[in-house]
Amino acid sequence: MEMAFDFETPALTVGEIVAAHIRTAEVFKRLNIDFCCNGKRTLFEACVRANVPLKTVVETLHKLPTEERRSSEKFDEWELGFLADYVLAVHHGYLYDNLPFIEELVVKVAAKHGDRYPALLLVQQAYVVLKADLLAHLQKEEIALFPIIKELAAAKRKPATLLTGRPLSIKAPVACMEHEHQDAGSLLFQIRELTNDYTPPADACNSHRLMLAKLAELEADLMQHIHLENNILFPKAIALEK
Repeated sequence: MEMAFDFETPALTVGEIVAAHIRTAEVFKRLNIDFCCNGKRTLFEACVRANVPLKTVVETLHKLPTEERRSSEKFDEWELGFLADYVLAVHHGYLYDNLPFIEELVVKVAAKHGDRYPALLLVQQAYVVLKADLLAHLQKEEIALFPIIKELAAAKRKPATLLTGRPLSIKAPVACMEHEHQDAGSLLFQIRELTNDYTPPADACNSHRLMLAKLAELEADLMQHIHLENNILFPKAIALEK
């Protein structure tokens, strides 16, 4: 049974498609279509950017099964405060746990094999910037933006709740976070290209293979993380603020 959804609606964005049908992310990821950092592009624009025929993408999307999504995947139906807590616990937690370990691997592999594979030195440079940017980004979200989002969620539950210490609008900090998401996406794309889609050379040692596996895992988690923020959490918060 095919998925009943009009993917060719002109104004429909890739982010909106994934927010409504999480399994479409599998198709977009396989076709190198960015659904997180640039999720505001229409499907047509995203296909042009990825150099993939729109017809091919639409046909593939329509072949996805229509069964109900698991409850854990219905992020677009979650209460705003709960979704914010989920992003903090799961995705921020993942980055705090894994970024230092991956850096150790990247530095070790570059030092050991950079003479034979010079691209590893560029991977190290890009990763060091990515890690620093992400850690600073998490702090901004946790200190400045997420508390406001949770206040908005609390005010919805109890309309008499007084919102204090807030900027005039959350649109500016949201725009800043989305811009930083794009920067992170660009660095990840660079790392993916340098590692040939995280493919280990035939003579790669175990550390090299583990590094590539962890980088691929990082990309997958970050894509989901940014998708939840850009395409669900932030739009919901802006709509609620109105």
